[in-house]
Amino acid sequence: MQNELIVPEGPGFGWRDLGLALLMFVVGGTAVVFSGRSVAALLNLPPSSGLLSPVAYVSGVGLYLALLLGIYLFGARRAGWAALGLRGTSWVNFALVPLLFVVGLSLLLAVTKLMTMLVGNFDNPQVNAISGGKAMSLGELGAGLLLIAVLVPFVEELFFRGMLYPLLRQRAPATLAVVANAAIFAAVHMIPVLIPSLFVVGLCLAFLRERSGSIWPGVCYHAMQNGMAMLAIYVTLNMGVVK
Repeated sequence: MQNELIVPEGPGFGWRDLGLALLMFVVGGTAVVFSGRSVAALLNLPPSSGLLSPVAYVSGVGLYLALLLGIYLFGARRAGWAALGLRGTSWVNFALVPLLFVVGLSLLLAVTKLMTMLVGNFDNPQVNAISGGKAMSLGELGAGLLLIAVLVPFVEELFFRGMLYPLLRQRAPATLAVVANAAIFAAVHMIPVLIPSLFVVGLCLAFLRERSGSIWPGVCYHAMQNGMAMLAIYVTLNMGVVK
């Protein structure tokens, strides 16, 4: 792995800034969710049935925009976007993405098989969380892809690999920083049954950040991962597999 991220004076922001960005996400996100529920109650809108329902969707976008604002205020504004990995990198690192994606997907299938052997069949809670368990229209699929395969990968890579990873890397060797970043990424999602799979994805994303010094290859990988998951949910629900 390369050592592009080791900078004696640090990335230009610290753990306190990371915490403030996270606080912006919590406070701003809470305000967005509360406002959305208030508007829904005022207009007598039906209860949300998954992320793709109008109120939940707007709230989801607001949550990630709140985190993006925190990243800007406490990261980019202080150190510049390049310090967060928004910079170019060799084409080789982008060419590596689909190859690593195949490897990562193979590992995900192996982890899923192992989990099934250990705990029996389990349902992915993201299916109901996203769609409410109902078939999706093409419009809902498009909206879901914009949020889950475009906005989410960009903002999460800025936070986890743009802000968090350089702070871990400043104090730890590459391998330990990659593993720690992946573990935090998996745990923060708070979906216990998916932690092993998210850990595998986190390893691939942190590896790309370390190797390239940029978040863009990771954004591409993350978008592919989330996009594939979204399409799989769409096909599963619309084929009537989930009732």
